[in-house]
Amino acid sequence: MKTTIKILLLFASVFLISACSSEESGDSCGKITIENYTTEPTTIYVLFNKRNNVNSTRIEIGPTGFNQGTGRVITTSDNTVYFENLNPSTTYDLYFTGICSDSNESVVTKLSSITTDQGQCTGVASATFSQSTGTSVTLSLSYNSSSPSYYEVEYGPVGFTLGSGTRVNTSTQFISNNITLSGFQSNTTYDFYVRAVCSSAAPTDTSNFIKYTYTTVSSCPAPINLNSYITSGTCSTGATRMFTWDSSINAQNYTICVVRAGDQPSYTSNAFTTSTTSKSLSNVTCSFIGFYVRANCSATESSSWSGPYYF
Repeated sequence: MKTTIKILLLFASVFLISACSSEESGDSCGKITIENYTTEPTTIYVLFNKRNNVNSTRIEIGPTGFNQGTGRVITTSDNTVYFENLNPSTTYDLYFTGICSDSNESVVTKLSSITTDQGQCTGVASATFSQSTGTSVTLSLSYNSSSPSYYEVEYGPVGFTLGSGTRVNTSTQFISNNITLSGFQSNTTYDFYVRAVCSSAAPTDTSNFIKYTYTTVSSCPAPINLNSYITSGTCSTGATRMFTWDSSINAQNYTICVVRAGDQPSYTSNAFTTSTTSKSLSNVTCSFIGFYVRANCSATESSSWSGPYYF
């Protein structure tokens, strides 16, 4: 019986020595505990407690369900952490790890499924397109809910994946509703994604991207909306006739060609040049039945002929 008691006392002494040795060595690193948190549309603020020998805390954040090691990380010696530039109405997970030394960390504390508040950008951004040349495109932008700080546009070849294109924005200093982009190929189709950023202080508070598909015009597009009418006289005696058209570019000049039945347009046969989108010709007889017009964008580049317009 005495032998049994001695053995038990020996085991107890070994256990106490081992426990004291473990505490004195500082191997225990206290687990982080969460006190409180608050959310805004693009931020999460967390107050937490450090225990025992914790010197600093590593916090990792990512969308709910993300794999640890792939999120955004902040290390702090404070008892608070403030994550900015998050997405509104999005649910996040946060992992807290106390760091006592390079080789001694606490077990992880997880703060699950924290959802940011709804943002200000609940409206829809839209765009209309225009071109002055074949290589530049101007977007006129609008937003149907209040006035955003600026707009973001991402573009690329038709079918490109959002995030892999070219992204630009209008000025962050003042609201600009137009943006002109360059470097496009003529007669080519592109996708454009447009959204509003409601506050420059919170650039992740945005409306949803709206997709547009747009085909660029020729580098020297042909005139449109041809028209002709007599301003004086009659064709039997030789009328004075006005010829008009519209153009989507500011061409250097235009060439019109008045034709008889069966004629094709040419520069040498009944052709006239004007710097405006109209031309008045006199002595136009009844043998002439229509006209063509083309834009001359430079000394070496002209559009195709538009027409014939029969009168």
